[in-house]
Amino acid sequence: MSRSTIHIRHDVPSPRLSKEQLAVLRGMLIQQREFRVDQLTELHRPSPSGPLSSPEPEIFRSLVAGARAALHEVQAALWRMEDGHYGRCVTCDGPVEIERLEILPQTSQCMACLRGPSR
Repeated sequence: MSRSTIHIRHDVPSPRLSKEQLAVLRGMLIQQREFRVDQLTELHRPSPSGPLSSPEPEIFRSLVAGARAALHEVQAALWRMEDGHYGRCVTCDGPVEIERLEILPQTSQCMACLRGPSR
């Protein structure tokens, strides 16, 4: 099945997350956001042994790019929470498995879409 033939499933209800589950997941996302902001701050702080002093600038760029990408994923999940789309797959609009959200709360795709089309 190619990407163009994936059907958006509007008939599937969103995962039933309780207020308590949402609060826990929001707390996890906020902690992750704070960690990534702190990480980026530290990466840009001059230090004799820090990544800015490395003779390999691609290492620094890679670390910064990874931290920024992770921060973006976390913030996007918080925005999905605010607009009521949290727990819905951004690819197929189906529900993201609750177990997956508990492990990786910033995830934006269900497992089927993450795996990609069947061969």
